[in-house]
Amino acid sequence: MTPRTRTLAAILLTTTLAAGVAACGSDSGSDAGSGGDTSGLDGGGAAVRIADKGFTESTVVADAYAAALNARGFDASVTSLASTDLADKAVRDGQIDLYPEYDGTTWFNVLKKTAADAPDTKDAFFQQVVDDSAARGLTALPPAPYNNGNEVACTQEAVDADGITDLTSLGKASGKLVYSANAEHLTRDDGLPLLQKEYGVKFKSTITVDINLRYKPIEDGKAQCVYAFGTDPQLAKLPLVLIKDDRGAFSGKVPFRTYPVVNTGWLEGLTADQRSALEQTLAQVDEGLTQEKIQELNAAVDLDKEDPEDVAAGFVSDLGID
Repeated sequence: MTPRTRTLAAILLTTTLAAGVAACGSDSGSDAGSGGDTSGLDGGGAAVRIADKGFTESTVVADAYAAALNARGFDASVTSLASTDLADKAVRDGQIDLYPEYDGTTWFNVLKKTAADAPDTKDAFFQQVVDDSAARGLTALPPAPYNNGNEVACTQEAVDADGITDLTSLGKASGKLVYSANAEHLTRDDGLPLLQKEYGVKFKSTITVDINLRYKPIEDGKAQCVYAFGTDPQLAKLPLVLIKDDRGAFSGKVPFRTYPVVNTGWLEGLTADQRSALEQTLAQVDEGLTQEKIQELNAAVDLDKEDPEDVAAGFVSDLGID
């Protein structure tokens, strides 16, 4: 087994990604679950190149995938990328084999669809992701149960002072407030531009930070509002209030559930036993990622300062994957 690799490879991949031709789409494997007997699953030493997107939750999930696959006889390694665009290009070009993505991020940022395009049920929504991914040479495996939707949180002091009850009232008060967010959120279609368009949110200023440092300006008293994820452990630790999405355009009906994005050509190159082992193992990991569990794992890294690889390994062990 090769050592696990984690490198911030955004620049390297930007300059070295080959213009590969993605394999034709195939069945999503969405019927592969972890139910039944998982004993005897064996990856036969097949190498699996996994990526995360450089923030805590993505890192923990990618590390959990790697730990579980290694326990099942694969040779899995993890590399760290800086954005959805890089990860999507890397998996399509065959530079990586799979990575954890959010179905809502795929919907908005990869497929370029809108909230109005979304089906009314989560099952129908994900089936559309499956079908559209297949057309791009990718296999979308079933999602985890937790939802990590878009949120805006503001300090209790700001909420009280400005009478903020929802995103529309935040829009009216936003000219007085400073917003903390990562760079990608400030430009992506479902981020700050959507808040500006749908709710009239125009903050006095924004503080651009690394995605893992979004709460630092709040802690330092330099910002009053922050771009939040629904599973952020800081929401329970800091004097923050989640701002209600009164129009449903920001968090709305589009879910943000983690799921494995897999290069279909690579997947089809595995033996039947290896593919079964891969899909069942990833499903077992994802099924364990409940809302409460992912918050616990995030808190262990962000608040308790534990190593994400150790946190992921402990989670996988608790699932009985060894």
